Amino acid sequence: MAAQKGALAHCADGRDEPVEVCAEPAIKKSRFREAMSRVAAAVHNVTTDGPAGLGGITATSVASVTLEPPMMLFCIAKTSPSAVRMITNGVFCINTLVASQESLANIFAGRTRHHLHERFTWGEWTKLVTGAPVLRRAGAAFDCCRTEVKEIRTHFVVIGAVKAVEYGPQSCNFIYVSRGYGRIRGQEGQRRHSAAVRFRARAGESPREPN
Repeated sequence: MAAQKGALAHCADGRDEPVEVCAEPAIKKSRFREAMSRVAAAVHNVTTDGPAGLGGITATSVASVTLEPPMMLFCIAKTSPSAVRMITNGVFCINTLVASQESLANIFAGRTRHHLHERFTWGEWTKLVTGAPVLRRAGAAFDCCRTEVKEIRTHFVVIGAVKAVEYGPQSCNFIYVSRGYGRIRGQEGQRRHSAAVRFRARAGESPREPN
């Protein structure tokens, strides 16, 4: 497949370098989208604050990059109202949601009428090192300083150095798959559930799923 120049990579030293990308794939977007819907992903609120103001999105395109030094990345649409704020502020926090925080996933995904700063009236927020909003009782929080931004077609890939982390006890993991939310128990949650089932069985009750 032929390669063509169609994107710029913004380097940490301020240079913009052309990136060679493959020509348009032979598959249909609808087929690619359908395949991706089969891939389960954790759900995150990515937040920022600073001179450009508060911003935040719900994202599943999040990944660790390196362990030494610790680095993370996330992808954000160039048309998102939070995109410029994320880049200008130079800091962001990746807050990994748990099952009880589904409402925040909807709010930060823009499914409600909450403006950017109004989204933070929901949930409890604090700060660690960078000043980006950190969600209390998130499954995990990765407080980052932006190091690079790569412009790839319709999205920015934002890479950051992790300056601080917080995490809570193992909980019911919150995922997005098949165009809907799902829940997966961690090992500790599974042990508690199994113990509860055994207790009910000894008490003569019928096993049941928790609400």
